[in-house]
Amino acid sequence: MRRLVRVAAVVLAAAAALVLVTLVRKGPEKPPAPAEVRVLHYNLCGAAAACPWNSGGFGPGTSVERVVKEASAFAPDLITLNEICAAQYEALLEQLAGSGRPMHGTYASSQDNVPNCGPTGAFGTAVLSREAIESEGPGYRRFSRTGDETYANGGRTVSVRRGLLCAATRAGGKPLLACTAHTYAKAPGQLREIGDLLAEGPVPRETPVVLAGDLNLQPNEPALGYLYAHAPGPGGRPAGRFLEGDESDRAWFSQGSTGGVVCTDGEPERCRNGEPTAGERKIDYTFADTRHFSGGHSDAKLFGESDHAMVTAVFTRR
Repeated sequence: MRRLVRVAAVVLAAAAALVLVTLVRKGPEKPPAPAEVRVLHYNLCGAAAACPWNSGGFGPGTSVERVVKEASAFAPDLITLNEICAAQYEALLEQLAGSGRPMHGTYASSQDNVPNCGPTGAFGTAVLSREAIESEGPGYRRFSRTGDETYANGGRTVSVRRGLLCAATRAGGKPLLACTAHTYAKAPGQLREIGDLLAEGPVPRETPVVLAGDLNLQPNEPALGYLYAHAPGPGGRPAGRFLEGDESDRAWFSQGSTGGVVCTDGEPERCRNGEPTAGERKIDYTFADTRHFSGGHSDAKLFGESDHAMVTAVFTRR
């Protein structure tokens, strides 16, 4: 009996030692890496005379093929698109699926008489997501401030119906509201409408928001204060709650785009500036709300198919 007790004690001691060695080797649990949301934004210049290689098409050498190629390399959770024909949007979804990177999407037309966009003439914006899009989302909200913008073609003049397109979706398994807008430079009040539509109240506090688009205004414009969560300079009072993908890239603090704010006094962490996206101007943006995101970075690449750079951004969730 005593021998059995001694054997049991030895076995227990060995087991305890084994557990201790295992714990030492394993070490403390590492905290999980912060979740990221990857965004690709592009103004396709899908039907404009300035981009004749597109002309509403979606084959080789067009902006549609470019989005498929870059999405395959960048692996975005979200894609937002401006100046895209309805036919290009449908073709893009098919080509993404064919490339092994299927995405869900929603589309809104701002006008319906663009000749290069085929029989429907539909031309507008789109939001794509790797995860399903809920039909109950805010959808397309037309701006009330229009700047009296019209588009004439073939003897027919129509009012341009710009607005904010949003898709209720998920990224990394978590809910998210993804939005895009292509605003009119002569109607800066549209930026205020975006800020109001994405404010707490219209959007539940627990819902993260990502916004990207061609806003046709530069970072120093007062209207951008409705989106940026920091002022362009001392004494400013921004009304926004968004961080922008390029605002922490110090390489652009003193030599950014035309119309960017120069940030050289002291050592600011953020600057309303960034890499140019259309000629020498920065007018294409990627934003994420500060309630749910703590930082981000972006890059702009210019390709021959469009007169706008493609912007890719990575935002870190809090």
